[in-house]
Amino acid sequence: MLVVDPAQGLADVGPRIRAVADALGVPAAGKELTKRSEDRIAAVRKAIPAREEKPRVAFLYLRGSASVYLIGGKGSGATSLLEAAGAVDAGAESGLEQDFTAITTEALAKAAPDAILVMTKGLESVGGLDGLVKIPGVAQTPAGMDRRVVSVEDGVLLNYGPRTDQVLRSIVHQLYGDDTK
Repeated sequence: MLVVDPAQGLADVGPRIRAVADALGVPAAGKELTKRSEDRIAAVRKAIPAREEKPRVAFLYLRGSASVYLIGGKGSGATSLLEAAGAVDAGAESGLEQDFTAITTEALAKAAPDAILVMTKGLESVGGLDGLVKIPGVAQTPAGMDRRVVSVEDGVLLNYGPRTDQVLRSIVHQLYGDDTK
C-alpha cells in the first residue's frame, strides 16, 4: 500500500505521479507522464487571455444534504489552481487563514468573488444555480448577481495528478469562454 501526502497545489503533480510510478516499479513511465502533464498544464496557461484585472474566484465546498456550506481559504488547495488559471483566490485574498470557513454573508462580501468555483455534486446538492444563490450572501456577490459559476467534477478538482491539465482547461474555459488563445 502506498500513502501519498495530500496535494496542495500544482507543484505536487509531478511528485505524486512519480511516487505512484516508483511504487509500481515503472519510474521511467512516471518521469514521462510527469513531463507530459507539466507540458499540458503549461500549454493551458499560455492560452489564458491577458487581462489587467484578474477575476476573483471563491472556492465553495457545498454539501446541501448535510447543510455544509464552506468557503475555501489559504489551505483549501484551490489557490494554486486558481492562480494558474489567471485568477485570484478570493477567499485566501480576503484573509481567510483556515482551509475552510463556514459561509457567512460577511465572509462572502469581503471575498467579493466575480465567479464561484464549486464541485459538480456539491452544486447539485444545493439545487443547482438557483439553490446556490439562495445561500445567504451568495446573491449579493458579483458572482451571485451575474450567476457566474465554475463547476468541476468532484473527483478531479483538487486531485493534482495526470488530469490536472483537463481541470485547468475547464476552469479557464468557464472563466474566459472563447477569449482563450
